[in-house]
Amino acid sequence: MGALIKLALATVFLAIASIGSAGAVTITNGFTFTVADQFGGAVGVGTHFHSNTGGSFGNPAGLAEVGRLSPEETRGLAEFNLAGQLVATSAFVTFDVNQLGGLFGQSNFNGNIDINAYVGNNTEDLSDFQIATSGAVGSFNSTPLVVGNTLSFDILSIFNAAIGNGDTSLGIRLQINPLLTANEAIVFNNFLLSTDDRTSVVPVPAALPLFGTALLGLGFAGYRKRKAKSA
Repeated sequence: MGALIKLALATVFLAIASIGSAGAVTITNGFTFTVADQFGGAVGVGTHFHSNTGGSFGNPAGLAEVGRLSPEETRGLAEFNLAGQLVATSAFVTFDVNQLGGLFGQSNFNGNIDINAYVGNNTEDLSDFQIATSGAVGSFNSTPLVVGNTLSFDILSIFNAAIGNGDTSLGIRLQINPLLTANEAIVFNNFLLSTDDRTSVVPVPAALPLFGTALLGLGFAGYRKRKAKSA
């Protein structure tokens, strides 16, 4: 019976391990940047960066500034590479509050921010400032936020639509609504796209854990019988 008990324990362990793997998630890191308009251009057309990868042109790297540096409007963006991704059962975009106030001395912004998705190309483009949206993620008010807060938004339908369309990249854009007149802004970072990892899911037969429990029961029953005979 000792071997039977060992077999039962091994069966239960494998079942638990399989259940654990079914809950695994994939985290896809993207890149974050900020584009502004009106630097020798028209309103609503991106002309220069306030933040970009590597901090090129003297800008800080990996930050999404949302607000205004008069007369410029700044929009924070993040793009995620969709290579290898599959249709998901859950998908969320999350990001953190990095700074209350702007990258160039603007005061803190208290107001509404819209989140829109767009078809990206895994490249930081100035035109991402005004590129057409592919879906509305949601909106939030910045008033109660403090540095370190993490915000999360469900983007399942947008994510699956992007996968279905064969998009190679998913872009997320944050912008103030309505437009500001004062020099105010807020900065976000640590943008993540999280989905369930369907490739790691291992189906677990419903009867498997019960089977292991039954084997354990048989093992303990045999142990009690041997103990009674020895007495």
